[in-house]
Amino acid sequence: MMGNRVFHGTDETGTIGTVRVEGGSAATPRHTHESLILGRVDCGTRTLHLDAGDVSLGPGDGFAIPPDTPHAWAAAQEGRHRVLVLPPRFVHAPAWSAGLIRESAWNQVFDAVFACIEEGRTPAPGLMEALSKQTGALAGTARRASLAPGPVHAARREAVGRLEERLVLAELARRVGLSPSHLHRLYRRTWGMTPAEHRLEARLRQARGLILQGAAMADVAAATGFADQSHFTRAFRRLMGVSPGAWARQMRPRENRKPAFARRSLTLDTT
Repeated sequence: MMGNRVFHGTDETGTIGTVRVEGGSAATPRHTHESLILGRVDCGTRTLHLDAGDVSLGPGDGFAIPPDTPHAWAAAQEGRHRVLVLPPRFVHAPAWSAGLIRESAWNQVFDAVFACIEEGRTPAPGLMEALSKQTGALAGTARRASLAPGPVHAARREAVGRLEERLVLAELARRVGLSPSHLHRLYRRTWGMTPAEHRLEARLRQARGLILQGAAMADVAAATGFADQSHFTRAFRRLMGVSPGAWARQMRPRENRKPAFARRSLTLDTT
């Protein structure tokens, strides 16, 4: 596995998140976010897999990934990139499309917002408005999504519900009145993800909430439908780049954390 370091954090209100990835990075599973993702590559290269095609990112390139946009990251060699995790309300109408942002002025605003959060400060409203306006001007406009058939909507609700239970495609298809093969094709065409991918994503999202509430890792694994704690840890690490325990330590309130120089010495072997 590649050597890399991944650091997660939030602003003082817990509204805006940050991720810093240093070193090589392993490939991630296909996933979406409920949040808006804005990021910038500082050095090295990264490749973002989107339905519309791959986006190659080099030093100084920014990127936008709107909420509910299926994507994955390719494995990469040495490099460094940073990410802002913003509430969905930050996206203005019309909806933005995912892709490359290449503009020095945008980079400066992104850097200023990121620095505020890493220093434990909440960015000024004017700074956030500048980031929003510049992103809106530089990101493309997303195509209007076609209406999904009723059974596919029902399948998505089922896929992300009752996460402690085991749910196979055949049972999901039976619940919505479609054959397994037809459901899989229609679901993937509609959402850009499979039911299994949506379910795993929902389980890990619920797991993060339980961790922040102080639940024990074994209890989190059981409550979110993983076979055991080891299975949960592998799935969490593959998506988040750190183990559940490391993520919990990084997300502690700032006054309860170890000094930054101690945290940054943690070397991880996944992305």
